[in-house]
Formats: sequence, structure tokens, C-alpha cells
Amino acid sequence: MRVLSLQLPMTLGDVKSNSDKFLSALSEVIDEQPSIVILPEMWATGFDYQNLNRFSGQTEEICNDISRRLNENTLVISALPERNYNKVYNTVYAVSSAGVIARYRKNFLFTPLDEHVYIDNGKGITVFEFMGVKIGLLLCYEIRFPELFRMTALAGAELITVPAVWGAVKKEHWLTLLRARAIENQCYIAGCNTSVMHGRKDMPCGYSAMFDPWGEAMFEPSAEEGVYSAVMEPAKVAEIREKIPSFNDALNAFVIERKN
Repeated sequence: MRVLSLQLPMTLGDVKSNSDKFLSALSEVIDEQPSIVILPEMWATGFDYQNLNRFSGQTEEICNDISRRLNENTLVISALPERNYNKVYNTVYAVSSAGVIARYRKNFLFTPLDEHVYIDNGKGITVFEFMGVKIGLLLCYEIRFPELFRMTALAGAELITVPAVWGAVKKEHWLTLLRARAIENQCYIAGCNTSVMHGRKDMPCGYSAMFDPWGEAMFEPSAEEGVYSAVMEPAKVAEIREKIPSFNDALNAFVIERKN
């Protein structure tokens, strides 16, 4: 299974420009190979807080547009605003040629930038299957919560995707935590970042990354915009967990659950 990250620039609040850019790139990478294509967090809108509720009205059509472009071998991981009364959820949609087949609402919001003021948080986790691969959905800031990743892995995830808008100033946090989540859960972790967030002040990002269950980088992270890809082998998850049984030892010893 190919896993591709579209690390392209985003412009705050410019849904048309962002959609044209990302969907054009998506169409170019689709072929007959089984593929999972990941887009950055809020790739169509950016965190344009004042307009997210209005923009959320376009989310269904954007998902439909994505679905129409796909063949049966391609899945897209797309994080977009989902309307919830006067606020929105930061929601990951898993989109196939059949439409939206799974969704995940971000549990942990980034309070230093007031995400919690404009966005409601979800409570659950999401794991689903596509072409024999069990996929978990998480987002950006949540790589700082190992419990959430462990719960997702315990639910069966062999690959956990992490769309993000993560500033390059915290690059070492990003890469270290993604690798740590792969090593401790002995599964694949794929983080897709925007290359730069254009807004009132541009924020360089970049360094999309993917790590295998052994913690090895599957391509060289870079600040440059582009499409970054690797091929995962789901059987490697069981192989590594058998070689070093730390995940199964933890499964037999601990119960991890939310308080509320």
C-alpha cells in the first residue's frame, strides 16, 4: 500500500485557491496502485476561525468532489471543518470512491492559539479498514498524547495518519514524537504537514514524515513543497510485535481509557 503526503502551501481562508491546488495535485497522483493520500489539517480553509462555520457549509461538496476523482484503489484522508451549531468540529474524513467511509473529530484542541474557542472537541477514536489495512485517524497536536495513540493502536490500527499544520520552529518535537508514537505502538505513523501557511503572517511548516513499526524513517523529511510517498507492508506490524513483544505485554498489563 502506497502512502502519500501532499505537502503543499495553504492560504488562510482562500478555499478556492487551496481546493484548486490540492485537488489538482490529488488527481495527478491517482493511479491503479492501492494508495492512501493524506492532506494537511484544514487544508482547504486554514484556521480562519471567524469564517470556519460558514466554510463548513462547503465540506460536503468538497468531499464529494474528492470522491468523484478516485478509483476504487485510492483513499484520501482529508481534515475539514464540520458544522456543529454555532461552532465546528475539526474533522478528518476518510474518503473513497464510495464517499465518506469514516470520520474522526479532533479530541485535543490547541488552546495556545484559541482553537477551543471556535472549535468543539470530539471524544472517541476511529479505526477502520481499507483494502486490508486497518487505519487510525488522529490530528496534529494530538501527537503529544501517547494515550490517544495507544487507544487507537489497541483498537487495531496498523497505520495512524496525522494531518497537521505544524510550524517548523517545532520541527524536532514533530519528528521526535511521530517516531516515538511509531516505536511504542509498533505500527506505521504518517504525518502530513503543509509546506507553508500563508496568512496575516506566513508560517513555514514542512517536514511531513512517515515511520515504520521499527521507528525507521520511510523518506527524508524536507521543508520543500511536494508529494512524499512510501510503501507500507501491514504484515510488518505483526512481525515487529512478535520480535519485541512490548505492545502485547502492555495490552496484557494495562487498561487505558478516558475519564470522560
